[in-house]
Amino acid sequence: MRKGLVADALVREGPSVRRALYAGLLVGLATVGLAGTSAWLIVRSAQRPAVLSLSVPMGLVQLFALAKAAGRYVERTQTHRAALGVMGHVRASVARLLEPLIPAGLGPRSSEVVDVVLGDVERVQDLLTAVAGPLITSALAGLATVVVVGFIVPSAALVLLAGLVVSVLALPWMASQWGERGENEIEAVRADMTSLIDRAAQSGDEYVMAGASEMLAHELSALEDRLDRALARRSALKGAINALSTLVAAGTSVGVVALTAVARREGVVGVALVAVPALLSGAILELVGATAPSIVGLNGDRAALERLERLRSFRAPVTEPGASVSLDPRDREVVASGVNQRFGEVTVLSDVSARIGAGDFVVLAGPSGGGKSTLVRLFAKFLDPDAGSLSLGVSDYAALSSHQVRERVGFVDDAPHVFATSLAGNLRVAKPTATDDEIVSALARAGLRSLVESMPEGLDTPLGGATTGLSGGEQRRLGVARELLVDRPVAIFDEPTEGLDEASAAAVMASLRHHYAAGSVVVISHHESDRAAATRVWQLSDATLSERAEVPL
Repeated sequence: MRKGLVADALVREGPSVRRALYAGLLVGLATVGLAGTSAWLIVRSAQRPAVLSLSVPMGLVQLFALAKAAGRYVERTQTHRAALGVMGHVRASVARLLEPLIPAGLGPRSSEVVDVVLGDVERVQDLLTAVAGPLITSALAGLATVVVVGFIVPSAALVLLAGLVVSVLALPWMASQWGERGENEIEAVRADMTSLIDRAAQSGDEYVMAGASEMLAHELSALEDRLDRALARRSALKGAINALSTLVAAGTSVGVVALTAVARREGVVGVALVAVPALLSGAILELVGATAPSIVGLNGDRAALERLERLRSFRAPVTEPGASVSLDPRDREVVASGVNQRFGEVTVLSDVSARIGAGDFVVLAGPSGGGKSTLVRLFAKFLDPDAGSLSLGVSDYAALSSHQVRERVGFVDDAPHVFATSLAGNLRVAKPTATDDEIVSALARAGLRSLVESMPEGLDTPLGGATTGLSGGEQRRLGVARELLVDRPVAIFDEPTEGLDEASAAAVMASLRHHYAAGSVVVISHHESDRAAATRVWQLSDATLSERAEVPL
């Protein structure tokens, strides 16, 4: 049976995890031992015995104190080492899962990766470090304490055991159940905020032009208020659980003290031991109770873990060959033959055949959700067809690695990412060896010369993520510039003119037509005006591809 992402990582980091748990257990036992030994020493010292008779318990107090300090140090270092190791494996596994899914249009959208997927990874890390580890070690230390108290006052041990059951099982269960609604609300608000910020980043200029920027601000303010209220409720719930934990500890301690007093009156317990059960109980209940408030978000942590595990349920979108064949430099023609593609019960492409050759400038039109993006992702080998075949020249895609295909076939989606680096760095992502002159030329051909001239530091102007101040149209043209810089023989652009005025759109299309005069281009577009630059127009609707009469040059 296949292990989960976290289970596999825990096995890989087994030694560090065990050391962290052992150190946590040592801290718990040392804390309890220090409290019990100190209690005995205080009471015994009040009886004025010979000083030498106290040397052993004084030594034990020092030993437990040193063990607690050393254990705390080892626990923190080993817990962080284990957590970093485990989460390093989890992050690497998640990255490997996401790498083929996102460009294939599967799994989370690219704009959600940082806010959702990486946030889930952080929550799983908190689950391991703040909940699972402390709860396990404090529970084990609690059982050891019950055994010690049982030797002194058996009835008090039963009361302590009941208090530990409430603290370790009942309170965490209550915390997770009561916190579920709040966690769901927090997750929903954050998802809505991510969506809002994504919309503003992609189409902010359109909102401003439509005079709707105040609506965006009002919507964001309302979401912030919802989030503040949800976080306040979570904090209040943590406080309530903490108060209940304190009440349980107080009630348990009172019960232990009362039963110890009865045992003392009956002569079962010696004077020197009379304070030991009470202080042992207080110490362990304080240790155990500290973990309960952190379990308020347990359902959210579990949901995060389940979302990460669901990434493994996606079938690999492409199958890489065991040994790829060599490509002829002249192999630049992309051919699709009888391609079929389904997602669940929906047929997206049905018996699609197409050919893209040198000099072709194809505009691919069709209704939204009609399969255009799926078709071009097949061309770039981000997806394998359910049936039919694709080839690059005489080489079948099945015999080629995805890397080989993408060396010849470039793809720019409709929302190119803006990396947290300079403008030049955003272009050198595509071609690290590009000179400044090559970058300026590519930006100019993509219609971004005025943007470069308006930036205070030119090519060195720092950008950063989706909220850089670039409009949706500028981000699309940034993606176009990257592809122009690489200059592959076949290039595919998903709605590169969306959000542009008619003159800017015409200029981008003319530039692409000129640059790829000897190459091949496929442009997904909903705009009739974009077809003026085309040599061929494909129409994809009802899962069927048809071609209009050739457009005159």
